[in-house]
Amino acid sequence: MNPDHFIIHEIGDTTFVFSRLSGTTHMLNLVSRAMLDFLTDRPKPLGEVVAGFADYLQVPKEECPSGVVRRLFDELDDVGLVERVSP
Repeated sequence: MNPDHFIIHEIGDTTFVFSRLSGTTHMLNLVSRAMLDFLTDRPKPLGEVVAGFADYLQVPKEECPSGVVRRLFDELDDVGLVERVSP
């Protein structure tokens, strides 16, 4: 995620992300926003995202199963907020 491509506003627990590239605004919950923050510092392959996201959230892996992390990433990818990189 390139932070220059987005304008982010928070209202309570909801984050609104306006994509300058698509002109679309997206509403995100706290976990989706955390995923964007996790991906902002540098591109990460999906395997690294799956392996490290629970640690980033500081929760046990059981509370953040790999299938959920993959689905969240796929949803953010589908709407154009993140994109896959090669391992």
